[in-house]
Amino acid sequence: MSDAQPESIEQVARQAVELLRARLPHAWNVNSVKETTDSKSHPDFLVRVKDSRGEESLVVIEAKRIVEKRDISRIQEQIESYLRELGAGSTGLLAAKYLSPQVRAELEERDISYIDATGNMRITLASPALYIGDRGADSDPWRGAGRPRGTLKGDPAARIVRTLLDSSRPWKISDLTKAAGTSVGATYRVVDYLESENLISRAERSGGLVVADWIRLLRAWSLDYNALTANRVLQYIEPRGITALLSKASETSIFPYAVTSSVAAAEWAPYAPTRSAFIYVSNIEQAEREWNLRRTDGTPNVLLLEPKSPRDIVFANTSRRRDGLTLAATTQVAADLMNGPGRNPAEAEELITWMSNNEGEWRK
Repeated sequence: MSDAQPESIEQVARQAVELLRARLPHAWNVNSVKETTDSKSHPDFLVRVKDSRGEESLVVIEAKRIVEKRDISRIQEQIESYLRELGAGSTGLLAAKYLSPQVRAELEERDISYIDATGNMRITLASPALYIGDRGADSDPWRGAGRPRGTLKGDPAARIVRTLLDSSRPWKISDLTKAAGTSVGATYRVVDYLESENLISRAERSGGLVVADWIRLLRAWSLDYNALTANRVLQYIEPRGITALLSKASETSIFPYAVTSSVAAAEWAPYAPTRSAFIYVSNIEQAEREWNLRRTDGTPNVLLLEPKSPRDIVFANTSRRRDGLTLAATTQVAADLMNGPGRNPAEAEELITWMSNNEGEWRK
């Protein structure tokens, strides 16, 4: 990685060429064919990559200073149009100042070669045969002061994401704000981030916000939300076992609670015998007394999680089992399992499969 921040598209492309040149075998060559960014109908940069036997490929470099996920489709179309004009023996490469992990993952899924000025790269050529993969920075080293780049951390993001996941309707910003219980400013910030990451889009006719792929949104949220760090957590032993605890919980109505993780997932997608119970409660001490639990520093079979507010989103869209036990929403359960210990991530995949096959039962 160069310490100097590339200030222009030309500098971005030249740094990309130098990084590529430095990682090629000694006998290979990289020569610039064209370096101009003043045309919209022709590639910005063309370089010729030649191996030791003289076999070569023409590489189209589409250079950008900033790339967000919502830009990728347009960039892909642009590169493909250039390649159609150039014909066989050409390939495309996206160069940028910095590419986030989410953008890089999307580029790899679309099989688009890329390189950024921090050294992140994944480049493939069919002829001459070449594969280069390297890791640079996972955060933008040149990002200046000011409002930090959006994430899905925090209560407003959780409320908005859960609202979008739990309902398949198109949303106006005003309706989403009201349903999620968030401020207008927070809603706009989260929505802007979701759009930049291509996690939501606008309906063609109504202009409402829609989620085309709820699984992608759920997985993206789970990267920033972790129940064990977002809430107060205490460990307990129920000497008579989980079944005894759930029996007591099913008769509880004096405080809000919601069972999550393995116990809840078993209602929809049984996986294996449950060893521990994870339960959101509005007040840990009250639940401890009501359910007669013993705190432990050893191996627990009960974890109580207390959100910052009894009106937290974890208590929204719950369901009740036939025996009266209150379960967290399937979307909350899936997210909690993704970040849980042991076999929880595997249980999450089983639950997501059930959710995909039964979307009408949980998504209104």
